[in-house]
Amino acid sequence: PVKINQSHDNIARSSTTFKHTTYKKREYNTRIHTAMGNLVAKLRTKGKPKRSASIKTHRSSKSGDDQQSENTFKLLLLGAGESGKTTILKQMRFLHGKPFSSAELEKFKSVVRSNVITAIRKLMSLLSLLGLEGELSDNEKEAFKQLTEEFSRLEGQSTLQDHENIMLEYWQAIQTLWSSEVMMQVWQQRAACNVIDGHKLFLDNISRIASSDYSPTSGDILLARERTYKEKHENYKIDGANFEFYDVGGQRGARREWIKSFNRNVDAVIFVVALSEYDQMLNESRRTNRMVESIELFKSVCNNAAFANKPVMLFLNKKDVFADKIVSSDIGAQPPFRDYTGRPGNFDDGVDYFVKKFMDCLFNPENHERFAHVTNATDPSNMLFVLNSTRWIVMRENIESSFGRGVF
Repeated sequence: PVKINQSHDNIARSSTTFKHTTYKKREYNTRIHTAMGNLVAKLRTKGKPKRSASIKTHRSSKSGDDQQSENTFKLLLLGAGESGKTTILKQMRFLHGKPFSSAELEKFKSVVRSNVITAIRKLMSLLSLLGLEGELSDNEKEAFKQLTEEFSRLEGQSTLQDHENIMLEYWQAIQTLWSSEVMMQVWQQRAACNVIDGHKLFLDNISRIASSDYSPTSGDILLARERTYKEKHENYKIDGANFEFYDVGGQRGARREWIKSFNRNVDAVIFVVALSEYDQMLNESRRTNRMVESIELFKSVCNNAAFANKPVMLFLNKKDVFADKIVSSDIGAQPPFRDYTGRPGNFDDGVDYFVKKFMDCLFNPENHERFAHVTNATDPSNMLFVLNSTRWIVMRENIESSFGRGVF
């Protein structure tokens, strides 16, 4: 069975078709916390007096790293590059972790400024490819020329500092170019150059970001993009339980590290997909559609023996970008998705279509439950709701695997 959450207020449940049951978010969160309380009470009266009411996972006679403590749950974040896995970890830290240090904020400052350079370079390349340079005004042409000359001096392995220096020196030229009507035309075709949609906010706020007293906001930190090469591991204690999150790089070159994560005997997998990338190609392979790549990855992960009988949460992320994009970029116009029969520009039809695409990947749909959430990882309220739901799912599945179905 597949359970689908398409918004803050609705949870849709589906087997082969989508049957919708509506709950208010506040009521649903109350259900979660009430059920958790009932769960503890049932564990205490389950007829196993020698067993602690706490949940023990990864039982083993081994010691050291192989012996897991009580109340510990491991969650593995998987998905293709730029899907939003690291953003989810940042939200976890905002919600449950310690504040970012001064050194970390300085690093984010450099990353944000570097992201500005990366975004404008991609857009300038697309502008040239579209043959629109002649439509720029004289001031805009001068800005384009300045930036082109400066970018040509960058070596292949330019650093964050290189990008930051250029941004601070030429931010006004970037602002001039970005505010042009021509660049707005280019932005409408941004899928062709794989610029990150969220970085529009950086370009819109370039004077703030270039100021000498700039300090990244929480929104800036969530949108800041730095490629993940090695596995990241973070721990959070939530309501007396320890949650360990593992995040690994999603680019093709980084996936060789995934096998290490597959061997961690995790309690659940969160597979993250950028819902908005249905009309974009991989940076690594310009002939491969990003959504197609995610679907194939999901198939290999879900049907991997390492995750047999483990809950798999499908996070269809960037719903805000998707809702905006489908108005002008028809799903059915993309070669891999010409079988789309939903209404053009309709959010719910588009979501249902892609959820079915992912669920069709399962060789054995009854092997274990799959849960689908439509998310916006940069929206704190949305992520709080989704992560509360995910936490409850993981704990419930773990308990039922220990005590048998029907414990509730």
